[in-house]
Amino acid sequence: MLALAAKNISEADLPSIKAAHLGPLVELRHSGVQLQSCRWLDIGRHGQLACALESGVKWFSNSGAQGCVKVSQITADRRFWTEFAMRGKKAATQSGFAADTAGQLFAAIGELRDNICEHSENPASGYLIYDAAPGHFEFVVADSGVGVLTSLRSHHYYSHVTDAGTALNLALSEGVSRHHDDRGRGRGFRPIFVGLANASEHLRFCSGDHTREMMRAKDRGVLSSTRQRAPLNGFFCSVRCVQA
Repeated sequence: MLALAAKNISEADLPSIKAAHLGPLVELRHSGVQLQSCRWLDIGRHGQLACALESGVKWFSNSGAQGCVKVSQITADRRFWTEFAMRGKKAATQSGFAADTAGQLFAAIGELRDNICEHSENPASGYLIYDAAPGHFEFVVADSGVGVLTSLRSHHYYSHVTDAGTALNLALSEGVSRHHDDRGRGRGFRPIFVGLANASEHLRFCSGDHTREMMRAKDRGVLSSTRQRAPLNGFFCSVRCVQA
């Protein structure tokens, strides 16, 4: 995507790719790529989900293994969240995750949804997605709002921050939010995933032209990195979990 945005390559230069995980596929779509028009991309079993994302409707697969809903739909009717969470938890447990872990997954999704409502300045653009398979669970929470950098800089304490990479690193730290003076609110994103420490395999946060990734190493340690990517509107988070 970075090479395409810089016009160093064209879509014609891309090799044929078959989508496997949910996160990268939805990130492409969030970056402005029309998934179903990409001749080089085979979206495989995610076809119906891609259609639902484009139409903006609440959707669940017949098996219940995939689902998506817009934040605006939840805001209008709380029952949309209840249905999304109940179906998603069931999909997670059927995929082999413990009920407690399934609950923690959707507690994290709920926290991120609340973050969109509080900080994005465009909550209507937000959406939530999950995808379950045996021993595997992924979710995406994203919006096309102002992004992490602009949100942090709305408080004078963070006016010195000038790039999205620094803003992401700050937002993922304890005690940081645009409500700097309210110590009860600036918990950052990191505490959301404390309960998922044994299940999360790959966490990816994107905003502006940077991404922050955290990956589980073979020794169960966490490898993290922040690097540049093609510009992306708002905030994008994808989390992939495997059965511990």
